[in-house]
Amino acid sequence: MRLKFLFPILCIVLLFSFEIDGQVKKTKLAKKGQTTNEKELVELKRQILAQIEKENEENKPSKVFVFVGEKVEVKEFQLELTLGEPPFNHAYKAKYKIIQNVYGDYQGELIEFEAFDHYGYPAFAEFKNVLLFVSEYKGKLYHEKYQYFDVYQTKNGKWAGCGDPYQFEEFHRKPVKTFNLEFNEPVIYDLSRFNAKQRKEFYPLPFFRIEGNKAVCLRGAYIDELFQVKRNGVLKARKVF
Repeated sequence: MRLKFLFPILCIVLLFSFEIDGQVKKTKLAKKGQTTNEKELVELKRQILAQIEKENEENKPSKVFVFVGEKVEVKEFQLELTLGEPPFNHAYKAKYKIIQNVYGDYQGELIEFEAFDHYGYPAFAEFKNVLLFVSEYKGKLYHEKYQYFDVYQTKNGKWAGCGDPYQFEEFHRKPVKTFNLEFNEPVIYDLSRFNAKQRKEFYPLPFFRIEGNKAVCLRGAYIDELFQVKRNGVLKARKVF
């Protein structure tokens, strides 16, 4: 897993040590009382940005697999930490049955990967079937953190997710096709933990119909559209695509 915290922190400290507003200005070195000239600071900034770009390229996954999966098991395990390093994430080993490949054409009926979640049990594991995004780094498979859609089979044989695909990704919003959907079995969400305002916000019309403490799915997007939402949004920002 990519746990290179030190260099990015150093970069931030260095960049914000300098007063930059359109051009790099002269900066006093606190301890020696010396000054560096603009050329030296520009060169230092260039080297930092080049190193960041290099690390981004090195950390790009060698392969990406996107698929509809059926949960087999998701079990927590203990991360091996260096002495004094605080635990930042809960770690899980996941095993899923491949129902349908969407991207990457994973070869095999079952796929095993590691997943990390700052908050505890990963949200994707709450559902039976999900559209998952898994990347390969140095021969190991990892879930792209927090990225998934719970999906359900429709009467036309396709898989689809409920609601607005960009509901929680407004920053990346682009045009996307959504459809009225008929599922093999009704897709219903429990609303008992939400108040009236939250119910309307999280399960709005025309995507859902609220019936008491339940939201019934009416409209959503097929998995091809869901894949593009992530591919051109958060995964692009992460340099996965």
